[in-house]
Amino acid sequence: MTAGRMLDNTGPFHTLYNNTHLIIALALTIYLALVRRHRYRRMIEIGRPFTDGKRELSSMTTKEAHAIMAQLQELEFPYAFAKARQIALLKAGGIPTMSKLFAATGQNNRRNAGKRAVDTEILLREAQSKSRDSDRYATAVARMNYLHARYRRANKITNNDLLHTLGDGLAEILNVIEREEWRELTDVEKCAIGIFHKNLGEDMGIPFDQLPSKAEGWKDGLHFAMELRKWTISYEEEVARPTATNDQYVRVYIDSAISALPSFLRTIVRQMLSADLDKIMRTSLCIESPNPILIMVLGLVRYFRRLFLRYLALPRPPFLAVKLVHEMPNPGTNLYNFERKSLQPWYIRPTFWSKWGPGALLVKILGGKVPGSRGDRYEPQGYNLMTIGPEPQKGKGMEEMRSDMDIIRTRGVATCPFSQAKSGNLK
Repeated sequence: MTAGRMLDNTGPFHTLYNNTHLIIALALTIYLALVRRHRYRRMIEIGRPFTDGKRELSSMTTKEAHAIMAQLQELEFPYAFAKARQIALLKAGGIPTMSKLFAATGQNNRRNAGKRAVDTEILLREAQSKSRDSDRYATAVARMNYLHARYRRANKITNNDLLHTLGDGLAEILNVIEREEWRELTDVEKCAIGIFHKNLGEDMGIPFDQLPSKAEGWKDGLHFAMELRKWTISYEEEVARPTATNDQYVRVYIDSAISALPSFLRTIVRQMLSADLDKIMRTSLCIESPNPILIMVLGLVRYFRRLFLRYLALPRPPFLAVKLVHEMPNPGTNLYNFERKSLQPWYIRPTFWSKWGPGALLVKILGGKVPGSRGDRYEPQGYNLMTIGPEPQKGKGMEEMRSDMDIIRTRGVATCPFSQAKSGNLK
């Protein structure tokens, strides 16, 4: 009797087996419905306080802008924000006065370029990820100010160069998201990005005199962001020209970083970087145009990535947030460690995972160093925001920084940057 039931083609197990495709289709439909329901929820929540005329964008506070920036770079578009920082750092070398300064400082060489790039990345990440009234934001910005100060006094860094650097950071965030991400930024999100960059510009002492609305002030962060982006593009068109120091900057910043790769891979990497630049900056940086086949491949990868994220991927949950910097210092050194961003392991804490994990093994195959290589050469104990930077400046500028930090923290208590008609004026 039992054997007969097992061979019965009308039993429940046979029915379930025959309808497996229906179950899969139903599960897929439910999943796609979940994606459709939740994919845009974060965007809607970010914009809710300002939709349907509830509030003007000019009423957005610095605290609200920071919260929006955190969601965008940690949860919504971590890839785009990381890529934007890298492109902006590369494009700095396409401005002849900047590349000339990099060459004159002696830091733009194969020995120092890796650390200089990581130090700059860390200072930007600290400023972007911490609230304006926090000690870490104030320290990171004060350190940048100190490292720039003597060159500004000697007019080797002009105000226009600094405004371009600030604007390029903003512009590349917008560019990468528009070009590669699964959705566009809303006006509310652009407003938050504009507020962050205006605050950062003020804290760095960058005059906004070149922007058209400086005299009467900007309506809101969106207005400021669009005006700064437009000016940045115009400035590049005006001054970006190929020079020997521009070429040297690329050869050190890019070529030395990928020197361990096979020749054909080095060519592909350079062309991939070239594909992210417009013709003006590509020419100024002396980088060859990308191969048409590579352009097609990159276009297809971006297209399918957008489709996947938009229709098949659930939004990133908070517990998987991509943190820009470590929240807590290394308990053994009281310094902050960093995650690997290059073939050189600067500030990376030697652990079993960081030395033998899949990412570490790949880096080793590509010619990179493991954390702890050459003793303290790559400072595995971590970084100190009060001393980070070129070796000749290490330990210098403490008093100047403390005074600057007090001023920055005082500005950090401001609430609505665009609530005053003359908000364009520096405080």
